[in-house]
Amino acid sequence: MSRALRSDAIVRRPVPGSAPAWRNALVGRISLWSFTLLAIAFTALLAAGATWLALGDGAPEWLPRAIRALFGLVFVAGGVLFVNLMVCFRFLVPDRDFVEGDLDGARVHVALTAFNDEEAIAEAVREFSRVPGVHRLLVVDNDSSDGTAAAARAAGADEVVIERERGYGSCCMRALAEGARDADVVVLCEGDCTFSAGDLRKLLAYLENSDLVLGTRATQELRARGTQMDWLINPANQFVAKLVQLRFWGTRLTDVGCTFRAIRVDALRRLAPHLRVRGNHFSPHMFIEALRLDMRVIEVPVTFRRRVGESKGVGSNKLKAARVALRMLGLIYRA
Repeated sequence: MSRALRSDAIVRRPVPGSAPAWRNALVGRISLWSFTLLAIAFTALLAAGATWLALGDGAPEWLPRAIRALFGLVFVAGGVLFVNLMVCFRFLVPDRDFVEGDLDGARVHVALTAFNDEEAIAEAVREFSRVPGVHRLLVVDNDSSDGTAAAARAAGADEVVIERERGYGSCCMRALAEGARDADVVVLCEGDCTFSAGDLRKLLAYLENSDLVLGTRATQELRARGTQMDWLINPANQFVAKLVQLRFWGTRLTDVGCTFRAIRVDALRRLAPHLRVRGNHFSPHMFIEALRLDMRVIEVPVTFRRRVGESKGVGSNKLKAARVALRMLGLIYRA
């Protein structure tokens, strides 16, 4: 992310400063860890209670004492969480006013990531190129072994860049850096036709009041059948998103894995030095770092379609999804 980024050319109204960063971090971490302790203690309490009932008179003498201790731990953790959310956030982390902005005349660049997406990239390029207001469309090919780059050029991409270091995060960071050149807004998306180019208008509408707008695939009414957001991935995604929401109270999140997003170049300039994850857990890493910098992050429902071709990310591989989820959890608990 060392390339020069264009200076801010978008009008925004100044707003009062927020609470000190250390205060936000302290209160957020207390909420996250107290909830985690509450969840673990409550689960253990249910298991211990069920064991006691099943064993009856044959239960060991220490089991009732353990149940009482777990009950006390649930009460304490729940109390800390309640006080932190209802009192500490109220008085230590004051609400921010909204920000007004104007994107009229802003230069919008779309950067599509691709890896062995020869089947899909041409249609994705044509679809995004047709959206009014897109000034430049580039494709970042993550060292594909097929004809992805050639297909993108033939479809009319303004530029095709080859990122030799493989990895979802590596490709995304290169796409952001390349897309930011001479731009006011960078839109990041995958080139596998899972997202609708028409939803770009939604992202830009909310970007007038924020620094980073994320898409969410969690809305059932906008999701096609047969996508990777199935009976397990979708609720798991939403659960992890709510942990981020606990850490950064006031932010509404339902999806941690959606690539489709738009960011102001002035915000990207601040964010770029903090981006370092090169693997599949880049998506939450990006917005967690933005939230740590006290940026305004908004989530918007977007259309999610069945991908064209074979998935190179998590897809329907539950074991791979579990590994990525653990890395995501590591990001959240270290934030």
